Amino acid sequence: MLDKTGTITIGNRKATHFYPAKGIDEKHFIQCAVLSSMADETPEGKSIVELGGVNPSNYEVENPKFIKFTAETRSSGIDFGTTHIRKGAYDAIKAMVEKVGNEFPITTTNDVNKISINGGTPLVVIENNVVLGAIELQDIIKPGIQERFERLRKMGVKTVMVTGDNPLTAKYIAEKAGVDDYIAEARPEDKLEYIRKEQRTGKLVAMMGDGTNDAPALAQADVGVAMNSGTQAAKEAGNMVDLDNDPTKLIEIVEIGKQLLMTRGTLTTFSIANDVAKYFAIVPALFILSIPALQGLNIMNLHSPESAILSAVIFNAIIIPLLIPLALKGVAYRPIGASALLRRNLFVYGVGGIIVPFIGIKIIDLLVGLFI
Repeated sequence: MLDKTGTITIGNRKATHFYPAKGIDEKHFIQCAVLSSMADETPEGKSIVELGGVNPSNYEVENPKFIKFTAETRSSGIDFGTTHIRKGAYDAIKAMVEKVGNEFPITTTNDVNKISINGGTPLVVIENNVVLGAIELQDIIKPGIQERFERLRKMGVKTVMVTGDNPLTAKYIAEKAGVDDYIAEARPEDKLEYIRKEQRTGKLVAMMGDGTNDAPALAQADVGVAMNSGTQAAKEAGNMVDLDNDPTKLIEIVEIGKQLLMTRGTLTTFSIANDVAKYFAIVPALFILSIPALQGLNIMNLHSPESAILSAVIFNAIIIPLLIPLALKGVAYRPIGASALLRRNLFVYGVGGIIVPFIGIKIIDLLVGLFI
């Protein structure tokens, strides 16, 4: 699971266009948009002020009370006198407007849809629960991320984007980024519940995020990776911090983990198969005199019990040093699913672990037999 803003996208969303509602003066709409962003220190808030082209201090506002953004309300704004200005997500603002019995204009709904279809994030501005218009924010998807998600898919890892954006924007970004699924209009509890649901089915879940509202999900996930550019709460909740702010570092995390498991599994598989083959080769030669029935198993026809034991010891002395570089370097990793990896390793190292001792011990026995 990956948070969208700052993880899949660069995160510095900028306001690119104002869409005033029908019958609303554009200058008044821009003024309210700028006022609602006076105390907003995020890149989005600063860009709204910049796009408005007005210094907020030019507006005479007495005793302003700034309303900070929260993941629950998904809105922020300013109160002064009898004026209450809010800007926020479309669904959150629409709920505020309709709660007091006001109508949400169809023109603004159309503008919101147009912004969302083009991959932008719409913010709706209201004054005293009357819709003034929408602001378009645009973000940039991190370069090369689609190819990296494709590699994760080949590894058998499902990627899910979680975002507070509306479904249209989420769908656009998800398709551009190449993730397998997405959760739109997600609140912190939605992220948490999704992770718990996947964990209940026996899946391992990794979460990448950068915001304070990602902290519960980062703590719940089996692996929590916080962006280095993220909040302190996110960093403390995660298991590790990505210093490069690159969500596709999950590839390296998964590859290293799988390579460690593959190397251990490879050496274990080869060792077990190797021992089985050695004992199958040696036991008949050792006990064939006392148990003649073992003659049917003496397929290698070793020179004598003494040469069989000596050949096995010499083979061990040769094969163990040869396995040390493999143990230190690790098995080469290929981005394929777990079941395919299992089949491949069982075939290469399991079958190989059975065949190699037969050939090696027989060759050594032929040489040893010349001196016994």
